[in-house]
Amino acid sequence: MKIMLDTNVIISALIFGGRAGKLLELLFDSEHELYVSEYVDKEFLEKLRIKWPDKAEKVYNFYHTLDIRFCESAKESIENTLRDKKDVQVLCDALYYQIDVILTGDKDFLEAKLDKPLIYSPGMMYDYLSSE
Repeated sequence: MKIMLDTNVIISALIFGGRAGKLLELLFDSEHELYVSEYVDKEFLEKLRIKWPDKAEKVYNFYHTLDIRFCESAKESIENTLRDKKDVQVLCDALYYQIDVILTGDKDFLEAKLDKPLIYSPGMMYDYLSSE
């Protein structure tokens, strides 16, 4: 399964650990492919520099050593009714790379009722992987 990570999941996993961190460990030990788009990558670095400037570069460099497929963002946009317009680029990237699941804690995404890709919260994905 192709899984695209959203910024909030990466931050939760790498900064706070907890359930999101455990989920990432499970995903790295699985056959699933993890993707991060150029858009999410830039947003992650920006948030790190703003909120955790002292450790931003160290965390960012570490995350780039992980088994993640970093991909360019799609150049084309789509018409969509997502409430948060910043989410449109993430959705475009997921559609472009034929992603099966966007892993996010973003309520706008979770409530979007998209047919494809599936939208899972870290809790939903953890439960899914635990039942496999």
